[in-house]
Amino acid sequence: MRRSWMDIVVVRVIKAIRAKTDNLPAAPADQSILAAAIQANLDEIHLHDEHFHNREYWFGKSADQSGNNWGTRASLTPYSAISGLNDFGGDPNDEAKVIGSDDTPFRAGSTEFDFRRFQVVAVSSSTVYLLRIIHGTGTMTAAESAGQYTEIPYFKESASGRGSPLDLVQEKVPVGEKIWIRAKNASDNATIDFIVGLHEYPLA
Repeated sequence: MRRSWMDIVVVRVIKAIRAKTDNLPAAPADQSILAAAIQANLDEIHLHDEHFHNREYWFGKSADQSGNNWGTRASLTPYSAISGLNDFGGDPNDEAKVIGSDDTPFRAGSTEFDFRRFQVVAVSSSTVYLLRIIHGTGTMTAAESAGQYTEIPYFKESASGRGSPLDLVQEKVPVGEKIWIRAKNASDNATIDFIVGLHEYPLA
């Protein structure tokens, strides 16, 4: 039977508490260590719960990306990333400018956002893509050099369907940071078009 995300978190909490308590001295004063371990893991459960119970909003490409508004809420205009030859696209504008510094917060009072999911709309190649999602406050090159990115593969299984939105694994980032996406493919100038879903923290 497939375990739910809550099952996985509970197992992690139990292991973390055991790691703190297995070698505890008998002195009552050391109970503070146990209390701290329990609180830290309760905080993690709360974070996971907030992650899965949040308001997700979808973005498409802005009609004008000359400023820092790169995405538009509920837009059906896809972003497009272009590959290099067995490499990430390196020509000017091969990267997709996805979220600009003025695109967040989109909910008043939010301090962080989670680049959560994306939906592929069209691809030009039938071979696998590797997408690199980069975040930062300066240039894309600087953010990428600093290792501020996560990666996910995409493979179109059939011409008639492109599947459900893909879940991403990426840390939360402060509002005002920018998001770029680069694409890698076996073919040069292979394109992948997509829209993206985000949610922000803290919850209102």
